[in-house]
This record gives sequence, C-alpha cells and structure tokens, in this order.
Amino acid sequence: MIGGYFNNIIQTLFVSKAVASFRIARYEEGDEDGFIRIKCSLTDRGILEFAEYIVIRKNRIHLENYSYHWQGADGNLLKRWDNVAHHKEVTTFPHHLHLSDGRVIESPTMNLKKVLFEIEKVIPVNQ
Repeated sequence: MIGGYFNNIIQTLFVSKAVASFRIARYEEGDEDGFIRIKCSLTDRGILEFAEYIVIRKNRIHLENYSYHWQGADGNLLKRWDNVAHHKEVTTFPHHLHLSDGRVIESPTMNLKKVLFEIEKVIPVNQ
C-alpha cells in the first residue's frame, strides 16, 4: 500500500510537463507508515523540493505531514506549502502557504498533484 502510493508520486513526476528531472533523496517504507523526500529540477531551471510522511489508518493512506518548497532559478523562494503546526493565527491551521515576500497565508490541504497544478499554471511548458 505504501509502495503503491510512492510509485504514484513518481509516476506523477514523470508525466508532469513542469518537471525536467528528479532525484529521490530519501525513501523509507514501513508496514504502517512511509516517508519520501524528492528534489525536482523544473523546466524553467527552478526547483521543487518536497517531503511527505504518510500513515495507514483504517486501511487508508493519510498524508500526515508535508512540505512543498518551490524556488526560482535564482534560488529565491516562490512558495512553500506545509502543515507544520507553527502558524496558529492562520484560519486553515495547520495548513498554510509561505509567500516570497515573507507573508504566511491560508492554504487548503495540499498534495503533490495540487502543487504541480499551481506550478504548471506559471511555468511555460512545451506541449
């Protein structure tokens, strides 16, 4: 179950028009939980680095913790979505979005497909 989830992540990266290449930096697969960290080079020379920690509850996969860090080719932060419980002032706590200007704002629960959708709206991709 965990391996299937992580294979789906890898397939999602392979088909994304915004991802030029990626490297799995860490991969841990247990019976009841798993962790993956991947660094992606984007087609505009930017970077998406993300980590997900998942657990199985009631025979279903739950995305317990995540961080999706998107930066431009110049190394500056564009956006970072995460659910670290440190911005209690945000109405979507613990889910929030760090912006390039330093603000932290509300964010729906994110996953890799949603993040890639946001990136693909900005990065010009060759069809």
